[in-house]
This record gives sequence, structure tokens and C-alpha cells, in this order.
Amino acid sequence: MYAVDEKLKGGTFEAAGAGVGAGTLSGLVGRAGVIADSAFDEAARTDSTEAFPKQTLAEIAAGGFFTAPLAKFDGGCGLGTVPGTNFGLLTILKEFGRGNLVVGRVFEGHFNALLLLHLYGDKAQLAAFGADAGLGHLFGVWNTEAGDGVKIRPLDNGRFLMDGSKTFATGVDFVTRPIVNGVLPDGGWQTCVVPMDSAKVAVDKSWWNPMGMRATRSFKVDFTGVELEREYLIGAPQNYYREPWFSGGAIRFAAVQLGAAEALFDLTREYLQMLKRTDDPYQQTRLGEMAILIESGNLWLQSAAAQLDSYMLSLSQTDAERFLAYANMMRTAIENICVQVVQLCQKTVGARGLNRPFHFERIIRDLMIYLRQPAPDAALAKAGEYVLDAALPRAGRIWNPEK
Repeated sequence: MYAVDEKLKGGTFEAAGAGVGAGTLSGLVGRAGVIADSAFDEAARTDSTEAFPKQTLAEIAAGGFFTAPLAKFDGGCGLGTVPGTNFGLLTILKEFGRGNLVVGRVFEGHFNALLLLHLYGDKAQLAAFGADAGLGHLFGVWNTEAGDGVKIRPLDNGRFLMDGSKTFATGVDFVTRPIVNGVLPDGGWQTCVVPMDSAKVAVDKSWWNPMGMRATRSFKVDFTGVELEREYLIGAPQNYYREPWFSGGAIRFAAVQLGAAEALFDLTREYLQMLKRTDDPYQQTRLGEMAILIESGNLWLQSAAAQLDSYMLSLSQTDAERFLAYANMMRTAIENICVQVVQLCQKTVGARGLNRPFHFERIIRDLMIYLRQPAPDAALAKAGEYVLDAALPRAGRIWNPEK
């Protein structure tokens, strides 16, 4: 089912500055790079399930990124919601992933939530939640079901009662406006926003004991007893899974992942330069392989953004199917690139480099966890299905049929 976009711990982060609405896309990309450069130290300090990269997220909020996906008249610049801005969005996500994968994951969730509001929210909801983003509220998407799952049922007073739990709830105690999905009595899958600054929930921190991505605070949250006003329900049931928006979102987490691979590449070069081992032919070979992989990843980002731009301009099923197949290829390619970069990095820096205070071991742990995204085999099979069904005889025209 393909969507048609007719509109195409407590407390908040400091609100964005007054110049956000006039900020250019290139300015945001440059700002993201500066923030990424300064994120390493906090990433090391917050490598714990009890921590959170508050300083870097505050810089992101102050830099205008929390509202950037909104329309210009709402204080944003249409980042990722207007054709022509998707490569900028993917580059920003890559930069945040380069600085700290946890930050990249959290901001990607914030963007995902605002995109869902853009696609399926009404004007009043967009205005209200856009204002929340401007005030510094951090959004997210908590969709993974626990064993009991979340259920939503209407009450006689016009409100809605929640019951059940979510796991992998990234940013607990800091995400104040998560999008949470639940099952309605008729079986529909309803999307809603939960105002965490007023909702009383039970949090199970013991559930989250990962190898990496510790500071994402992806705990288990029980929403039993939370009541919502109707205005917190977003769109019609089943909207959340409408394609190509649901599966096509993989290009965003892949961009964050590539950022970590790029960080490993840069740090590996610096490490060899520090040890004055740049003349070693074997190390030169490894760095040459890493350079090819990183450049390949950046080309995937550029092409995936172009495919999404094409769909957003046409909103046709043909372009939707092509973009979705390309997104499945891109996420698969980026995963392979990241795995190969990790292996080459480990061979290059050896046991000495994998010790602290070097950042290699933390980035590798985080990346290995973040690469574990749902249904990788199904994504690759879907890409293969698409190319087998494609009527165009030449490979070069499958993705660019007009040429």
C-alpha cells in the first residue's frame, strides 16, 4: 500500500534560536559537521545505560535541527519533507552518526516522528507539535512490541486508554513526545503521541543491557493506565505501515551507520599518521580499500536521496516501488560497507588501538549493535524481486528509466 502525501529526564532542550526559519540547507549541513567534530568526548563520557548525550543534543536543538523538518512558516526549512532536501538530510544524519552513533540514532528518531506528523497529522496537530519541537521537546518513535503489546481503547468520556508495553524505547527520560503505536479493539494499528511530561508510565531499565549503543537508554516502557485526548491520535489506523515511507526510512538509519564507518576511517588514518606507519605497503592497501568503501557509501546516499526526491515529485506507484527497491539495496550495501570497514580497521590498528583512550572499540561496539536492523534478508530479497520483475532490459535503466 503506497502513501500519497497531500501535504507533503523531564524538561526540554533549550529552544532553537530566532534565525532557524531563515537557515539554509547548506548552513545546516555545515553546522552538523561542526557539532559532530565536538561530539567525541561526550560520546566517551556517556558510554553507559545511565547516561545520555545531553550536551550534543542541546547543541543540535540550539542549531535549529529540532524544527528543521517543519515548513518554513512553522520555523523550519522542510528538511526531508520537501523534494530536493533529502541529500542534505542524509548528510546531516551521517554527520551526527560520525560524531556519536547514539546521537545519530536519537535524532533520526526525532526526524522520523516529525515526518509521520507531516504525513498523517492534521493542521492543528502539526501546529501544536511543531510548537513543541520549537520549545525543545525531543520526539521519537517507540514501535517495538513487548510481550504484552500496547492496546488502545476508547472510553465513554471521549478519551483513549492505553495498556501494555514497548521495548527499545530510545531516549527514555529525555524523549518527551514519543510516537507510540497500539492495537485498537477492531484490530487497527493506531499511531499516537504520548506527552511524557504528564503521562505516568513504568520504566524497566534492567531490560537494556547491550554490547553497544548503551546511552540510547532504549528501555522497556509500560503505558498501562495512560489516558490520551483524541488530538494525540495521529492519522487513520494502519497509516504507520504505508509504503514507501515505512520501509523507505531505512535510508536514514543507513546514513547514520555510514557516519560511524567514516569516523573509523578518519581515526584509522590519524592513528597510522601518529605512529608514522604511513609507508607500510600493507597498511596503505587497507586504507585504500577503506577509502573505496567510504566513497561507495557516499554515492549510495546521493543516489538514494535522488530516488526519494523523484518519488516525492511524482507520488506515483511506479516511482514508489523503484525507490523502495533502491532503499532495500542501499541499506544492504551500507551494512556490508560498515562490516568491511570494521574488519579493516581492526586489522590496521591491532590490539593496541582497540584499547582506551582510543575511540575504536566504542564505535565498533555501537556500530555492531546499530547494524542489527529488522529483516535484512527480506530487504535484499525484495530488491531482487524488483529487478527480476523490471521490464527494462538494461541494468543502467532500471534505476534511471528516462535515460
